[in-house]
Amino acid sequence: MTSHCVAICQLSDQPQEDFDVNTELLILEGGTVRISTWDAEPRDGGFDVQMLNDRTDALGFMVVSDWQFLDGKAYAVVERRTSAKA
Repeated sequence: MTSHCVAICQLSDQPQEDFDVNTELLILEGGTVRISTWDAEPRDGGFDVQMLNDRTDALGFMVVSDWQFLDGKAYAVVERRTSAKA
């Protein structure tokens, strides 16, 4: 059975020392939060969808809905890839 999760991308309120802007992708899977961060800034009022998909994939998930943008954040439904381990 496939379990859907929520992915949220936002600007971090705790930037890394070496970067002016820190973007974070959080995937909420049950009681676990997986986080990926990188130095990037939203462009044209939204995040780069290809980058979001790549970062989601790197965490072992795939996007199953289109990314939605609201209040400076991006949201999507994701699911764990069957070959990925917890």
